[in-house]
Amino acid sequence: MEFVGKKIHFIGIGGVSMMALAKLCERFGASTSGSDQNIPPGHIASNIHSDIDIVIINGAIADDNPELTRAEELGIEIMSRANLLAHVEAKYKNRIAIAGTHGKSTTTAMVGAILLLGGLNPTIHNGVEDGLVIGGQDFFVTEACEFKKSFLSLSPTVAVVTNVDFDHVDCYKNLEEVKTAFTKFMDKADVSFTSSDDIECFEYTPGKYAFDVCDGENCVTVYLSVPGKHNVFNAHLAGMVGLHFGIEPMVIKDALESYSGIHRRWETIGKIGDTTIISEYAHHPREIEASISSARSIYGERFLFVFQPHTYTRTLALFDDFVRALSGTKCVLYKTFSAREAKIGGGDAVDLADKLGVQYFSEAKELGVYLRDVAPKFDAIVLAGAGDMQKHVSF
Repeated sequence: MEFVGKKIHFIGIGGVSMMALAKLCERFGASTSGSDQNIPPGHIASNIHSDIDIVIINGAIADDNPELTRAEELGIEIMSRANLLAHVEAKYKNRIAIAGTHGKSTTTAMVGAILLLGGLNPTIHNGVEDGLVIGGQDFFVTEACEFKKSFLSLSPTVAVVTNVDFDHVDCYKNLEEVKTAFTKFMDKADVSFTSSDDIECFEYTPGKYAFDVCDGENCVTVYLSVPGKHNVFNAHLAGMVGLHFGIEPMVIKDALESYSGIHRRWETIGKIGDTTIISEYAHHPREIEASISSARSIYGERFLFVFQPHTYTRTLALFDDFVRALSGTKCVLYKTFSAREAKIGGGDAVDLADKLGVQYFSEAKELGVYLRDVAPKFDAIVLAGAGDMQKHVSF
């Protein structure tokens, strides 16, 4: 695709990935515009006019969106975010795509940090502050999303898969179908890296782990600054990518030890008195188990886990797994983040709360009052979920 002179409009430009893609399109000579439901005046048909060449949409844009409808009426080319990312990616020599049910954003950020410190001047899409680092055209690092199999649009030279689990139940029938999609993704690359369960590591301080990175006989020990044993697997994969491109183990060590996390991944966002408030993106049972494990290793049992389920279909399909993950933990539930879905009976946060026998909150104000009241009983409160709870609950 030739970008020079193209006029490209993004429906939903407020999203981190969409905004980053708009900036990349401008880098290659396009002019861009965009709208977002959270930015006045929102999505309105008059934003679309006949001199626009391409309209970009993501998976959250409804079929009856007024801008999308107007673009269709005018015969303007409609392109998905995934396909645009594929066109942008193709401009680069080495294309590193990081996929996985869990941990892909963190691993993307870690790979980017290693390549930056290694002097390779990468362009990094997602996994970094503001969603973008613009570097040269030799290296492109991106998070590859499996939702609607969009990562199969990419053409990576290096594919990384952190793990494979049953998720996006509105797109995949079962785990086997998920595995098939990830296999196709890896087969597209010249080289692929997957996580191993036999990585030797040790806990050197409560919640934080260390492991070795080796290049032949040259080994260094990496002491991670971010908590959680799961981050050992993310960091190990990032280190493998660095070694693949000839970066020395000591540089990899320095990059990983300097890595302090990204937005909403075990991010300290405030305090209530002496109680630490942590924002955590975990929204799948496996991620919840990892988050609770991290919290226990740091705080013992003196933490409260506040969970906002993400979509009704996921909650319903993985209901028993959510119950197992949350059982035995001091927790409360906040109303489901519906995203693109209509309410489904049996798959609501209140159903999960009833099964667990814990409190449920439907209003952010009420939850905020509750958290301020109970905070003195805990050393930490973990706000978990991929929805909007962290944005609306005030302390």
